[in-house]
Amino acid sequence: MLKDDIIRELEENRGVPVSGQYLADKYNVSRNAVWKTINNLKKAGYQVVSATNSGYFLAEETDVISAQGIKTFLSDENKNIRIEVHEKIDSTNNEAKRLIISETVDKMLIVANEQTGGRGRLGRKFYSPADSGIYMSLIYHVPGGVKNPMLITMAAAVAVSRTIEKLTDVHTGIKWVNDIFVGERKVCGILTEAVSDLETGRLENVVVGIGINVKAENFPEELRNIADTLNVEKVTRNQIIAGVLTELLKLYDSFDSNDFMPEYIEHNIVVGRRVRYERPNPAGDTDSDNKDNIVIGTVEEVCMDGSLRVKSDDGIESCIFTGEIIFER
Repeated sequence: MLKDDIIRELEENRGVPVSGQYLADKYNVSRNAVWKTINNLKKAGYQVVSATNSGYFLAEETDVISAQGIKTFLSDENKNIRIEVHEKIDSTNNEAKRLIISETVDKMLIVANEQTGGRGRLGRKFYSPADSGIYMSLIYHVPGGVKNPMLITMAAAVAVSRTIEKLTDVHTGIKWVNDIFVGERKVCGILTEAVSDLETGRLENVVVGIGINVKAENFPEELRNIADTLNVEKVTRNQIIAGVLTELLKLYDSFDSNDFMPEYIEHNIVVGRRVRYERPNPAGDTDSDNKDNIVIGTVEEVCMDGSLRVKSDDGIESCIFTGEIIFER
């Protein structure tokens, strides 16, 4: 499509004028077709500047998500990955799972500019306003099945932290299991979901959903004291998406190992913190009230297998593999 071709040219030459005649000649279309396409891009939110006698270029502040814009920042070996971009969708994770059911998908990225039903862990809603965040889901197909799904989530946290710190001067921290913090506030959440093969029962398809607050404002009342935004300039959402995707693909073939865990542990902000968590019932005990299992303790260690070692105030040490911890202030 001419639209995609022109987006690619403008993204690859951001800030540098590209002449209408060059575009017309390269793609074998009329100057008028180029002009119409440029106008349609402007209507879609692209800030295209028309430079007299020199052509068109994207203003630096242009921040429109597109497959071509993302691929501009990918290496040649990754440019062939299938990328699907939606202006608005219920949830990129939902769309990923719909695709897995309807067709065979290996590696694929789904991105949205806005989500109407964004989800976080434990069924919570994820605030997903238009034009301000990154909402993306990567589909993994894992022949033979995933051995440790939790490590996929942790690998995703490392990928996000690496990307933010490479592209910006923002230092990130990881709150076990998979929340990315800047200071004491959350800027990114990760939701990993597995789809099992009905014949084998193995978890062969994994969807890693990532939501990043890039420049969100006007958080809902319930989020104002716990959420924050990266609020960075001169870095586009396409760049961040491409960076996260690149780091995820680096980890793709080895996410069942724990080679990245030292980096995950180094970024964690939980060791030494007092937390509240729910201790599981002893094996076979189904009568205990969950309220009796709410424990307050201090995090002793993030372990190489991904578990959390916590010493409760009553002196009992536990290794937590699932669930959620809440900081005690």
